Amino acid sequence: MSRSDPDDAPRRLRLAVEDPALREELAALLRREHIEVEFAPSLGEGPPPEADVVVVRPPELGAGDEEDGGDAAAALLGAEEKDAPGVIVLAEEGGEPTEEARLVAAGALAVLDGSAADARLREQIVELTEAEAGGGLDGPEAGGAQAEPKLADFQSRSPRMRDFLDVVRRIADSDSTLLITGETGVGKERLARAVHAASARAAGPFVAVNCGALPENLLESELFGHERGAFTGADATRRGRFEEAEGGTILLDEIGEMPPHLQVKLLTVLQRREVRRLGSEEPRSVDVRVLSATNRDLAEDVAAGRFREDLLFRLNVVALAVPPLRERREDLPQLLGRFLRHFVGVHDRPDVQGFDREAMEALLRYDWPGNVREVVNVVERAVLLCEGERIRRADLPEAVWAGPGSRSGEDAAEGVDDELWDLPLQEARRRLVEGFERRYLVHHLEATRGVVGETAARAGINPRTLYEKMRRYGLAKRDFR
Repeated sequence: MSRSDPDDAPRRLRLAVEDPALREELAALLRREHIEVEFAPSLGEGPPPEADVVVVRPPELGAGDEEDGGDAAAALLGAEEKDAPGVIVLAEEGGEPTEEARLVAAGALAVLDGSAADARLREQIVELTEAEAGGGLDGPEAGGAQAEPKLADFQSRSPRMRDFLDVVRRIADSDSTLLITGETGVGKERLARAVHAASARAAGPFVAVNCGALPENLLESELFGHERGAFTGADATRRGRFEEAEGGTILLDEIGEMPPHLQVKLLTVLQRREVRRLGSEEPRSVDVRVLSATNRDLAEDVAAGRFREDLLFRLNVVALAVPPLRERREDLPQLLGRFLRHFVGVHDRPDVQGFDREAMEALLRYDWPGNVREVVNVVERAVLLCEGERIRRADLPEAVWAGPGSRSGEDAAEGVDDELWDLPLQEARRRLVEGFERRYLVHHLEATRGVVGETAARAGINPRTLYEKMRRYGLAKRDFR
């Protein structure tokens, strides 16, 4: 959708904003970033823009009552024109999620809060313009060979998430120890990488260690290193991950899984800023910023004797609790549109132009227990299964449109989705049971960090049966670690 130019070409932007005050304020902010700004009365007026991005303010894009809810938006956005510039929509704060979803799914790069021309809006527009000038914005959450995430990538229309990001920006450039908490799939490691990129240590290494993925003896060597001959198989001296992170940042992911005796050693590292390799008596100073992440309640683990209270105090200098997606539903439209564009490109499906109304309503109603990671998986699956121009409800997993998290209206109180009333009893029962069963398994897989044996024991079934059910519902162990 972008006009890709050489790296040294100026970035160009067209403002289709009728409000003269907002237009002039935005133009002044953007020109300071060396972006060439031109004006247009509205999106469809004037000659075709030789710009990377067009910024437009409704009402131009506010109309459209087509049956599928997307054709008018697609036409106005130029989604069917191969070389059309990207479009950023400036919307009023508190706009309808379905309207935003329709615009993003139809091809808008983003729907941003345009209530004021401020530094945050400027940063968001600059990031999107740079991405389009360089070939298009990719979703770092979607995997692949994208650049490292930056704080500017975290765009939100949710007041709660914006408040959270304000805190993150204020402390990113400090050297404070941070504890990032949140449910599986909210993007804790991605946030940690963005914090590192915004810090004075950005030129140094970012080293991530998953404390729940290694056996206890290997984790100690991984963190602190070892000397040759320190244990059977130690044929050479090896630096630990703390030493590898010298001058940069280390992320201790799944910190709640760290064994007790290693918690003591980590506490010493945090207090003295030095490590001892296994098999060595010589301490080595380390200059690293320590970030940690977990989906566990560490205060609860302290009370149960599973986690050291003094270590929690050291790790929890600044606590960052990432809100789950169900508590910031305003961000769903932009995420859905972003991942749709990504997977349309990855899987070479230019024929897929968006979601039909029924599918979009189901997506916006769903609770998303797997958070952003689940959105990625659902959208990729839908793009692969779609047989027409629009993704339909049938292209979505049953859990999205028939599970308990998809209920709305009065039927939610009775635990029955509206559409189930029109089905034969046996089919309605099957869909209701499958929706609950998937959420039940997700709940216990999250609690056990994807350990199949423990999850099966909790559910009272054998591991083989659990594996079969996980395959049926598209669940993978790796998504819960």
